[in-house]
Amino acid sequence: RRLLRKGLLKKIGLQDCVQMFSGSAPIGAELVGSFQELGIEVNNAYGLTEAPVLTMNFQGRNRVGTVGEPLSETEIVIADDEEIMARGPQVTPGYFDPDTPSPIKDGWLMTGDLGYLTPEGSLVIHGRKKELIVTSYGKNVHPVPIETLLRDIQGVDEVMVVGDARPFCAALLWVSAKGEDPALVASINAAIASVNSRVSSPEQLKQWAVLRNDLTIDKGDLTASLKLKRREVTERFAPHLAALYGEGPSPTEGVLYLGGGGKGP
Repeated sequence: RRLLRKGLLKKIGLQDCVQMFSGSAPIGAELVGSFQELGIEVNNAYGLTEAPVLTMNFQGRNRVGTVGEPLSETEIVIADDEEIMARGPQVTPGYFDPDTPSPIKDGWLMTGDLGYLTPEGSLVIHGRKKELIVTSYGKNVHPVPIETLLRDIQGVDEVMVVGDARPFCAALLWVSAKGEDPALVASINAAIASVNSRVSSPEQLKQWAVLRNDLTIDKGDLTASLKLKRREVTERFAPHLAALYGEGPSPTEGVLYLGGGGKGP
């Protein structure tokens, strides 16, 4: 097993790596665990353009599922609406364009992210404030933690959870299948059922679509850092979303599966 691990790490150029840092987007606990089995500790960190690094998991205090503790001279507080507020020497005083509204309010950087602090002082991020889903039943759902679980499913490249002003949550999942792949679809459907068993009822997916991955930067689906542009993707895949909520016919091109586990709230 040790030789196999050494050979695998050498093949991917990580034979001398014992620790790495991850940022920009969430990384699932299962993936972190896989790296740990290979002898590599993955430390999640958190920052923004306006404040490059605010928190970090340190060696010996790596709390998986969090983005770590505030750096020295850095303060993190949580507003009443769960928005993360920060201040410290790394926080920008404003933008170069004087006409752009300042992100600073009463001395605090309003990050636009939602989260909470654990009793140990580590930060947990739910996702972007503007991406919060409020169902038609008034339930708040943070899509990012669910998407992180779904993205850990083998064969899944990208995910988008929807449900704002809808009676239940649904999702689009993109895979790299070249043709029909019933075994892959069956595996993904079973994995989604497992994810549903681990989240609350409002967070569970009642319907979903498995699509061939044709997301690109050129089509306007992805940012330069390969993050999903939710508004643009929502517009492009409007027919698929309508079908998931029973509001239109099911598209066929590029669709490997469209259905789910029920339409109840």
